[in-house]
Amino acid sequence: MRAAGTRAWAAIVACLLLSTAVLGAPTPQAWADPEPTEPGVESSTEQAVVTEPNTTPPIAWPQLGRSDRIDIVGSNQTVDTDIPVPQGVVPGQLTGTIGSVVNVVDGRVDVLDARGVLLGSVAAPAEAGSVPFAIDLSNAQVIDGTAKLSFVLRDNNPPGNSCTQLSSVTLGQLAATYLGQTPFPALVSDFEPGYTDQIVIRTGPNPSRAQQQGALDLVAKLTQQYRPMPVRIDVDTSPDPLPPGSPTRRVIELREVVPAGLTVENPNSPDAVLVIAGRGDDLTRQVQLFTDQRIKLAQTGSVAVKTVKSDSPKSTNIKTFAQLGMTGQISVLGAATLYVGFDVSQFAVGSIQDAKLHIIGHYTPVLGGEASVVVRSGSTVLGSRRLDESGVLDLTGTIPAEGIQSNVGIALELRYQPSQQCAPLNDRIQFTLDPSSTVAVTPGTHNRGGFPILPMAFTPDFDVVVDQADHLRFAAEAINLMGQQTAVTLHPRLSTLPAAAGNGRGLLVVARGEDLSRAGLKPTVLAQQGNSVDFRGATDTDVDLNGPVGLVQVFSQNNRTVLAVNGTDDWSLVERDFDYIRALDSRWASLTGDVVATGAAAQTVNLTLREGGPLINEYPGDGWKWWAWASAGALAAALAAVAAIALWRRRHRQTPEETLPDVLDE
Repeated sequence: MRAAGTRAWAAIVACLLLSTAVLGAPTPQAWADPEPTEPGVESSTEQAVVTEPNTTPPIAWPQLGRSDRIDIVGSNQTVDTDIPVPQGVVPGQLTGTIGSVVNVVDGRVDVLDARGVLLGSVAAPAEAGSVPFAIDLSNAQVIDGTAKLSFVLRDNNPPGNSCTQLSSVTLGQLAATYLGQTPFPALVSDFEPGYTDQIVIRTGPNPSRAQQQGALDLVAKLTQQYRPMPVRIDVDTSPDPLPPGSPTRRVIELREVVPAGLTVENPNSPDAVLVIAGRGDDLTRQVQLFTDQRIKLAQTGSVAVKTVKSDSPKSTNIKTFAQLGMTGQISVLGAATLYVGFDVSQFAVGSIQDAKLHIIGHYTPVLGGEASVVVRSGSTVLGSRRLDESGVLDLTGTIPAEGIQSNVGIALELRYQPSQQCAPLNDRIQFTLDPSSTVAVTPGTHNRGGFPILPMAFTPDFDVVVDQADHLRFAAEAINLMGQQTAVTLHPRLSTLPAAAGNGRGLLVVARGEDLSRAGLKPTVLAQQGNSVDFRGATDTDVDLNGPVGLVQVFSQNNRTVLAVNGTDDWSLVERDFDYIRALDSRWASLTGDVVATGAAAQTVNLTLREGGPLINEYPGDGWKWWAWASAGALAAALAAVAAIALWRRRHRQTPEETLPDVLDE
């Protein structure tokens, strides 16, 4: 998982500037011109950022696969991150806001590059509220397509201890611009740039089976390559030419013609397109060039894939923390939390109904003071222990069926109270997870079902059924959104409804309600001809909605999971369903329940009718937001807890035994 993440960032970094690359081509003003505004209305961000023809608009950090928030806790504490820098450009400006200032005296945040060179400073506001800032990054050192940035809080507070409220600030709404010129795509390798905001895959109005399969494969592979960047990948089956798009868009066409291969047409122009050609299996074989970073070696105008071996992942019921990327360490004084998590799809066993954890940890032996750990997954306490002089934690626990979702989060809540009152800040313990710790899963569908179990229920392979060619785009959108929340490349397999309805694999089906019913499938909401809709939940009802409806729903049947997309009359309402999902903070992972529906008034709702009810979970579930960033910011989190423990001590004068949580094992 770590290697996959590294490759993904290498791609981001290597080409982020390819997005800006298109800037310097014949029409660089496409990047520079701000959106029209009303007379007399000016944007401070545009004024600060868009000042020359070769400057991109601000790109929000989440679009780069980075969190757009940085919390800095403690004077002279450093928070490190980096941003990708595509070939041919350099960083421009870093913009954002600074606020949430606590106990800062004459403070500022210094921004430094990998060499320790000061790039600029942001003054901490003296009053409550947030203020915007802009830092020039053009002098930042770029190594291997990455600009490393360090953020350090400076202030005039005296040295603190565990009874001191620490200084802290928050940087938010982070975005970056880039400077430079890069030509429009000319080589095959240019069609997987490190940064892009949209990829359009064109098949024409009557795509063959090979074109449809190739399009779905391409969506799955490209989604995985760009993860954690939420790149939108669309399939276009219309006969009409594409309207002009942003210079960061890439267009790929699938044609069932000979000879087989990949060729760039209209190179070095805004109309550049990568044509993937072939007949039958020869066509789908060419898509395998996008399996990983091998496309970077396709530095010519045409290439061809000759042979392919299966890349299906091997199934297993047990993996180590190292294999799952669940590594981490934290420094503890007061209270601190170490977050880790795993992607169930990595086991390649489909749906699971529980997960058994064997957690081994190593920590500084506690010879004075009191220390403890509580391990949770969502609202479920998996176990708790006192930390003693042994320096070793050995704990087991089971995540029950109701706590299972595709991405499972684990929180280790650690506390350490030194024996000395108002101890120095360096009186702390270090805790490290042992990579030989394990997760063992039990395959099965007896979990809470619904959206939370996607996409794990669709791994390693799943069937796809599309009733008509112009609905292929809906299957592509579902795969694109599911692929953004798993570290495993999805393997869609185009099928027919009669063939797919009888096997046990996960099924993505885009079809009318009558077709689902005829195939023996029993969705939670069955939209039939006219405006009649059958609801199958705690109470079954047949309702005339007096208008069309668009549905995206998940249901379980015969020990398999079905994701059904269908509508009545107006299928544009289905498009609104996917727009709703895409706009959510964590997209598919933000959904609960089992139905997303849009009614005649074009209002979209997320419903729980039969499965997938909400899980009480105080830990966010988006991988790049907390698995990577929470661990990277562990020191800041530990320091933040110092103020809390100081306050707690003042309010509770208790014996050491009374300070430990009630849930601790005696």
